[in-house]
Amino acid sequence: MEEKIKHLEFIQNTVTRMSSNSFLLKGWSVTMVAALFALAAKESNSVFVLIVFLPAFIFWFLDAYFLRQERLFRGLYNKVRLSQNDIEPFSMDTRCVINDVKSFSKTLFAPTVGLF
Repeated sequence: MEEKIKHLEFIQNTVTRMSSNSFLLKGWSVTMVAALFALAAKESNSVFVLIVFLPAFIFWFLDAYFLRQERLFRGLYNKVRLSQNDIEPFSMDTRCVINDVKSFSKTLFAPTVGLF
């Protein structure tokens, strides 16, 4: 039982890290897009407006990636929590729950990612 609790703690730490990575990405994206828009307005150069879209798309993909990873690890957490020792101790392999989690393309358009 103690091993199972430690395993769950490892998974929870990973979920927390994925969530904080996603939060940091959103902060960086707002900062970068605002800075590029300010630079575009100052220089009166429309090229900067087009350049804004590149980091915005990169941050969008990264945010979706971290959200999907977080969901995979939450699925693994539940599977370990409910399992009767059918999962290898301390395994962080999320392949056993990959079919239970939305695909990357669906995650890209999730409300928490797409609206931001």
